[in-house]
Amino acid sequence: MVKSAILPGWGEAAVQQSKRARIFRLTEVSLVTACISAYTFSGHQAKQYKSFAVEHAGVDSRGKNHEYWVDLGNYTDMENYNDEHLRFRDMESLYAENEGWDWNWDSKENIKSFEIMRIRSDVLAMAGKFIIGGIVVNHILSAIDALYLTRLEKIESISLMPTISPNGTGSLSLKVEFHL
Repeated sequence: MVKSAILPGWGEAAVQQSKRARIFRLTEVSLVTACISAYTFSGHQAKQYKSFAVEHAGVDSRGKNHEYWVDLGNYTDMENYNDEHLRFRDMESLYAENEGWDWNWDSKENIKSFEIMRIRSDVLAMAGKFIIGGIVVNHILSAIDALYLTRLEKIESISLMPTISPNGTGSLSLKVEFHL
C-alpha cells in the first residue's frame, strides 16, 4: 500500500498484478504530463498578454500583481478605473498616477484580445490545479487497490451458508465468511 501511495502501480507490481500496475502508471504519467503542459502553456499565455499590453496600452509590466492585469482588461485607461473607484469611495484600490501603473488602450478590439489571452492563461492555471487533484486521487486509489490486492491474497477460503428460518416466515439469509 505504501509503495502505491508513493508511486501508483508500484504496489500492484509487487503483488504481480502487472495489468493494474500499468494502468496506474500510465494514468500517473498522463496526469503529470497534462499538469506540466497546463502550467507551461499558462505561463506562455501570461507572457503573451503582458507583452501585448506593453505594446497596446503602454504598460510597464514589472512588479504587477494579478489583480492589476484583471483591472487592465476591464478599463480603457487608468483614469476611468480611478474615477469609478472614487465614485464607489474605494480609496484603497486606486492606482497612483505617474508611478508606473498608468495604461491607455489604443482600441477596444485590443482590450478584448488582451482579455481573451488573460482568461485563457487563468483557465489553464486552474486546470493545472485540478489535474494536481487528479494526481492525488490516483495515488490514493492505487494505495487502496494495492491494500485490497494484498488482503485478497491472504484469504484462504470463502464459505457461503444459506439459512432458512425455522419459524415459517419464509425468510432466507446468506452468511459469507472469509477465512484468513
